[in-house]
Amino acid sequence: MSRLWPDKSCAVLCPDQLQVIRPGRGWRRSAASSFAETFAADRDGPPWQAAVEAFQRYLATADTGPGTLDVVLSNHFVRYLLVPWSAQIASAEEFRNCAAAMFEEIHGEVSAQWDVTVSAERAGAPRLAAAVDRSLLAAIRTAVAPTRLRLASVQPYLMAAYNRVARAHTGKDFVFMVLEAGRACILAAQGGKWCYVSTAAAPEPAPALSSLLAREMQLADLQGESVPPVYVHAPHRRGLILPPVHGAAPRVLEARSQAGLAPTPGAACALAASLA
Repeated sequence: MSRLWPDKSCAVLCPDQLQVIRPGRGWRRSAASSFAETFAADRDGPPWQAAVEAFQRYLATADTGPGTLDVVLSNHFVRYLLVPWSAQIASAEEFRNCAAAMFEEIHGEVSAQWDVTVSAERAGAPRLAAAVDRSLLAAIRTAVAPTRLRLASVQPYLMAAYNRVARAHTGKDFVFMVLEAGRACILAAQGGKWCYVSTAAAPEPAPALSSLLAREMQLADLQGESVPPVYVHAPHRRGLILPPVHGAAPRVLEARSQAGLAPTPGAACALAASLA
């Protein structure tokens, strides 16, 4: 007899923390489990090295399968840009090559070591591109290979948070800021098309975060007479209230657990719990 609800875990890799959520087994989903490890970032190796080592330790010691696993990468490990629409680009591969060339123009030869993905959009719309170190992706696959888990996806935190938390709330025009410790990522859309993406160091005080949003919205040069709705997702800062930005009060979005999933097992796994 096959399982109607196969086990599906979510692991979030951050520069100084690993978070894992595994929903409870059985149709009642009553016993979710969580794991969190905090560590010092590796100053000598790549910024993701310590996170991968913690991930390897977890997989080596935990009862991890069988089941599927979604891995979400901190925005500290991902670079983003928008690829303008061009009628001369005929395929997804050509869009990816265009994005790779844009990353190289901005970041230089180091971008040759990155894996680039580009979102699928309708004709006439800019596409969101993300770049991740190929060595990081290879290390994740190598860590999962000996286990009974199947690696279902590796996603940047920005898009995982947008799809899981914000998509149901946003219309055609909006600004979305996703926060994690030390990092803010801002994504904006107008007319149902991506128009701006940026990452920046995230200050702690709420007024400073509103100032950051205001500055990024000015850089985005959003068109229109009114300020678009502003949404913020900051699972590690429950109860966050931000001052108005250009006269509009940002709406802080809290993730809703999937049907039947046990309540968030603790603040230590707030990021993973919001995406599970």
